[in-house]
Amino acid sequence: MSQRLQARLAMAGITRKSHLRRQGFTRQQANAIWLGELHRLRLETLEHLAQLLGMRPAEFFQWFYGEAVSEAALQHQALQILEPFLRFWPTAAYAAHQNPAAPAQRILPLVKPVFQLLEQWGVNRIGEVGDCVPFDPHQHQSDHAPLAAGTPVRITHVGYWWGDRLLFRARVTPVDTLGQSAPPAHAPESPAQ
Repeated sequence: MSQRLQARLAMAGITRKSHLRRQGFTRQQANAIWLGELHRLRLETLEHLAQLLGMRPAEFFQWFYGEAVSEAALQHQALQILEPFLRFWPTAAYAAHQNPAAPAQRILPLVKPVFQLLEQWGVNRIGEVGDCVPFDPHQHQSDHAPLAAGTPVRITHVGYWWGDRLLFRARVTPVDTLGQSAPPAHAPESPAQ
């Protein structure tokens, strides 16, 4: 265990692993904390540890790792993690809206907080799934052969801006190849590194 963590635990009256167990940590969690192997712990466990030490989670991470983490860096990391969700959730939601009797319709309200968080961070969608728009190579990526600017296309997967930074382009397909069918649902891809 790091000496700093050991000293901080001692200030909270924790001088043995058994004291951690009395505070609600499992044997495995107590062992990881005692050895200073916090990377093995889930976020909720680390939040519990921070609370036990009288710190907010962000303060605890800064204190333990000894470096300041900027809000923009945290947002960028979170956006990389959320990329598959951001790309494919709107397509799933569109399919659910097309069939309101489908059970998936009931899960749509559950993700509102994610989009509220993204809005607070200044993340904006490029179009909506199903929208017909003129092709813009700066904001759109064609699922087919290269398209000329202004070609009518339908958005199959939304893209996103983060402030004035393009995170990823909206995927589109020419309107005449889609007909009236719903956009294709593709398996999520791994996030861009």
